[in-house]
Amino acid sequence: MNSELLGQTWDSLAGRQEELIRTFYQRLFEKYPEYQNLFSESFERQMGKMIETMALLARVSHETEVTHPKMIKLGERHTQFKLGAEDLERFKSLFVEVLSEYCAGNWTVDCQQAWQEVFDKRVIPHMTEGLKTTDEPSEVDMKPINNRTSIRNQLIGTVKSISRRIYHGDVVLELRGGETISATLTLQSINKMQLNEGSQVHILIRAPHLILARADSGLKFSASNRLCGQVIHIEQARLSAEITLQLKSEQRLKAIVSQEAVKDLGITEGDTVCAIFKGSNVVLAIEEN
Repeated sequence: MNSELLGQTWDSLAGRQEELIRTFYQRLFEKYPEYQNLFSESFERQMGKMIETMALLARVSHETEVTHPKMIKLGERHTQFKLGAEDLERFKSLFVEVLSEYCAGNWTVDCQQAWQEVFDKRVIPHMTEGLKTTDEPSEVDMKPINNRTSIRNQLIGTVKSISRRIYHGDVVLELRGGETISATLTLQSINKMQLNEGSQVHILIRAPHLILARADSGLKFSASNRLCGQVIHIEQARLSAEITLQLKSEQRLKAIVSQEAVKDLGITEGDTVCAIFKGSNVVLAIEEN
């Protein structure tokens, strides 16, 4: 594998890497529209990750101690999409095709071979290894902590990403059903809990912090979180009611609202209702070592 040629090829784009990746995704979605549904996160964010990955391969493809764990982790993050060797081959062929067009006069047979080899020897086998990983702890392996805190809503999720700001960080968590929750934490908390992508966490949300809205309300909310589920139980009290929703992940979420709100919204068992809440109202917990 000609690592030096990989770096020279990538550098020859001279600031056009983002344009290249954008063209790649556009062509990928045109040729294989079924892949577009896999991108639930920001497209710009996905492009950034793609550029980082390609730059890594171009710079240190010869350092397997660096690329091997990176590609395995990349495969693990794509496990939920049920990708296989055929999908990765499509990715390789289309990427090399677009890259050759952008490099134009600088593209040679040796360039073609170098990029095909880096996919065949680094990306595809190591990502496939990550896609087949079964010994990572899963959400169902975590023991509930219901009897150790007073908060009724206790979900289990996986850290999908962490965006660090000046004083705080936005942590995106994913549930088994594919739903995501955004939590706003201080950087001190993130560091203290040693949170990283792939970390398993308990997600705690107080029932009174949830705002309910019918799924067909047509409203957009400023709060960052919106979880929808089926109403499976309504427990009436004198002035309030506890509404239990079952999410796609089969986990349950309870909201406490007024009797008047239940009546005004016309909520009955079997309805699809969404719970709206702010990221600052999400508390995370992990087991102490």
